[in-house]
Amino acid sequence: MTLKINLRHVSFALTLLLLICSGCGIYSFTGTTIPPDVKTISIQNFENLTGEGPANLTQVVTNNFTDYYRRNTNLIVTQTEGDLQLEGQIVSFNYSPAAIQREGQNDIAGLNRLTLGMQVRFTNTKQPEKDFDQTFTISQDFPQDLDITQLSTLQIEQLSERLVTDVFNKTVADW
Repeated sequence: MTLKINLRHVSFALTLLLLICSGCGIYSFTGTTIPPDVKTISIQNFENLTGEGPANLTQVVTNNFTDYYRRNTNLIVTQTEGDLQLEGQIVSFNYSPAAIQREGQNDIAGLNRLTLGMQVRFTNTKQPEKDFDQTFTISQDFPQDLDITQLSTLQIEQLSERLVTDVFNKTVADW
């Protein structure tokens, strides 16, 4: 028995599926669930309360949030009074030994771990039941011989972006 697939029927079915998924205006193929009446998001600077990390850490984190929401939603980023509002602080930037190993009489770090933590307050002016105030933390391990001052801006940006993804998923992807 052979199965003949009519290209016209497949095309029609895919078009119909696309219209159904996008027609309600709530779900998108980026995984977001943003109601149609939510048009803007305001993102405040994420100040570094730790005194640790690179001098531009506030700028790196804030820019990552702004860029990520612009790339993955149709929301307009505003300075204040958005339908959705993000604000918070960097509360930890720690570089500490991990994977301790014993060499002779000495304990040494097999790896070093950088941990970035942020306190994030999210306000949804359209659905206040979705508001939260939560700490998000992400870690990355680095070789033992890499000093914190040797971390590249790219490595810190990548760590920050992973944390931004977690916040994004909690705010507009309902994960």
